[in-house]
Amino acid sequence: GKCLDNEELFLGECFEKCSILTNGKRPHRTSAISCCETPLALRCFMPGKVSVSKDLNTGGGKGDGDERTPAEAHDPLTSLTEGGGAATKASV
Repeated sequence: GKCLDNEELFLGECFEKCSILTNGKRPHRTSAISCCETPLALRCFMPGKVSVSKDLNTGGGKGDGDERTPAEAHDPLTSLTEGGGAATKASV
């Protein structure tokens, strides 16, 4: 399986990229609900280095109006690899 182009794989699930959700300020996913400025998780415990919100726990299809693109975090989509399709929102 594969994630959509605007998603990242984290612990076996696809989430919308932190770089998109935080406008590039905290591009590193550290959990389902957190994004950090640095890839070093220990530095994320410093105030102001991490965003924590249930709104970060989302799939890349959220808000696009297409029921075929997951709005929630999800397993990688086999439909993107079995048929040789590109991992874009439009091709799902």
